[in-house]
Amino acid sequence: MTRGKVCRPAASRVRTMLAVLALAVVGASAHATPPSERLRELLEPMVRFGAEFEQVVVGAGGRTLQSSRGTVHVARPGRLRWEVVAPYPQLIVSDGADLILFDPDLAQATVQPLAEAPRDTPGRLLTGELDELERLFEVAEDASEDAAEGFVLWPRGDDSLFDHIRLEFSGPLLAGIDIVDHLDQRTRVRFRNQTLSPAIGPGLFEFVVPDGVDVLRDAGPVQQ
Repeated sequence: MTRGKVCRPAASRVRTMLAVLALAVVGASAHATPPSERLRELLEPMVRFGAEFEQVVVGAGGRTLQSSRGTVHVARPGRLRWEVVAPYPQLIVSDGADLILFDPDLAQATVQPLAEAPRDTPGRLLTGELDELERLFEVAEDASEDAAEGFVLWPRGDDSLFDHIRLEFSGPLLAGIDIVDHLDQRTRVRFRNQTLSPAIGPGLFEFVVPDGVDVLRDAGPVQQ
């Protein structure tokens, strides 16, 4: 997605912070409902969601900075397991109360109360209350050749970690997320083998601290 394809509403173009996550009618197949309501219709069935993912981080100049793959599981409200398996393992997990970022290579886990985490991140978008969608984001439709439906979301707050987020759907299933920060660095996530009824075993959203791992309590943002 390029900046020229979707024009950001004039009232929201000014951003005061640099930091490090969808009303146009599109063709004859466009939905009559407002974009925020249509997006909510697609997200509502995702009470439980599971998939494999591939993630690529691209710099402002178009150079690939990082690529990874792993699995994701979501259960609303508030539960998330985002596990990178290659090339370097990393785990983000939320049990509904705390958000934990675990880096095995550093033998370190950072714990943050979920209530203190930013509410306008992609992870919170998938696991949070959908009643907050319109309050937190300006939403516009943006379909592409690769997706049946697409949406661009601009955070309403000036202190957001992201400039905008783009969600792509293939039928009823979430197919991809693009996250663009204020420095135009893009994180592209593509899902496969998605299911709305994943097997969720006991302890999937719990984190047991391994021996020798340091646990840090942090009131600052933990990206998800």
